Amino acid sequence: MGTKKIKLSILGISFSQVQAGAYALIFAEESGVRRLPIVIGTPEAQSIAIVMEGITPPRPLSHDL
Repeated sequence: MGTKKIKLSILGISFSQVQAGAYALIFAEESGVRRLPIVIGTPEAQSIAIVMEGITPPRPLSHDL
């Protein structure tokens, strides 16, 4: 059985209404209409949002080390 890779891009980050301190990272197919939500924590959401907004933090974050 072959594996077909599907190219995704980040559509956005949304605060979870159901789980405190959780965010949904929303992926979208680049050539389709499907969406894939992944639940992530606050530190991960902050790190991804920093990159998406083009912000350069004054110090490296822990995953940059």
